Amino acid sequence: MVVINPARGPGVWPHQPAPDSLIGTATDPATKMVSRATLICRPNSHPFQDRHLTLEKPEKIGRSVARSRAATNNAIFDCKVLSRNHALLWFENGKFFLQDTKSSNGTFVNSQRLGKGTDESPPRELCSGDIVQFGVDVMENSKKVTHGCIVATLKLYLPDGKEAKASTASIPLSPANPIQSQELYQLQQCVQEAVHRERAVENKLATLQRLLDGVQTATNSSWKALIDEDRLLTRLEILEGQHALYSKNFGEDKLREEIARLQEEKNVYQNVAKESLKKVLQEKLEAVRKLQELERTVSSAQDECRRQTDLRDAAGRELTELAAKYEAKQSAVAELETKVKELEEEALAAEMRWDVERAGAEARAAQQRIEEAQQRARLEVLQAESDFTKQQLHRAQTEDAEQTGL
Repeated sequence: MVVINPARGPGVWPHQPAPDSLIGTATDPATKMVSRATLICRPNSHPFQDRHLTLEKPEKIGRSVARSRAATNNAIFDCKVLSRNHALLWFENGKFFLQDTKSSNGTFVNSQRLGKGTDESPPRELCSGDIVQFGVDVMENSKKVTHGCIVATLKLYLPDGKEAKASTASIPLSPANPIQSQELYQLQQCVQEAVHRERAVENKLATLQRLLDGVQTATNSSWKALIDEDRLLTRLEILEGQHALYSKNFGEDKLREEIARLQEEKNVYQNVAKESLKKVLQEKLEAVRKLQELERTVSSAQDECRRQTDLRDAAGRELTELAAKYEAKQSAVAELETKVKELEEEALAAEMRWDVERAGAEARAAQQRIEEAQQRARLEVLQAESDFTKQQLHRAQTEDAEQTGL
């Protein structure tokens, strides 16, 4: 057997449980509060009493053996399709986890199998209200007997007594009409339960048919035996009477007395025969009445079977329609996501172009400011040169005027 060690999630290895301070207990040891789990039997499950578990330490789920018997405070079941060490349930860091420990027939949470084949699965976080299944239905070919699996609704309670969060697995395909994957799973469970009830009705019908055949056969056999016995007894009495009559030498008076006695016996025998026939007839009528009642019961069971079949077909059609809507919504979501991605890419490209244009505009504005500063500097230089030239010209004119005056 190949054992694959998957990447460990937030859970722990089943053979190396976390310390008691982290598993199943409250943060304050003095309170002695522990997390709890309840397994509630579902209609399509192998029958078992509801289980109430305390998760002070990892709880083993498995098949009943000599040293480990089924009880209401453990997760051991009298079920042939489970492995001895089937799965492990525990509480850690405020969360509940379930792990398949290399079981033969698998462990399922909301119809999703944990792990592949007989490999050990990674821990799966659980929510209150999840539907867990241990094993699958197995049929024995030799005996044609189906061994059911364990299917249960899981209720989880935190150490403070509050119920853990419920499963909110949904796919928000549309704000106006979301399709819940939990609803799909519940509908599938309804279909499975309808199929289970239909099989039970079919088994009851087969049992009733066997009873009808047995009653019919017994009635015919009893009637035939009664008639044969009556014929033999009548023939025997006639022969005995003839033998007694022929063996005696009666006088005329004796013969009359014997004839009178025989006539009386004949009347008595006829009365007894009539009573016997009346009793047989009454028994036959009672058997016919029971047969009619059984036929009515069979008819009612057949009607119930047809009704369950119609319900199953309707649920199947509804499931198909929901699946089609789900796929259509998924396609619509994929198209919307593609469009959103394209719009985001266009917006990003536009933003990049705007950034480039803005950077170019800022560079041109900076260059213009530099040129303006340079022009102002040249203007100031020219102004200074003009002022200097004016001063020299004024000084020269002053000097010329002084020389002319002299």
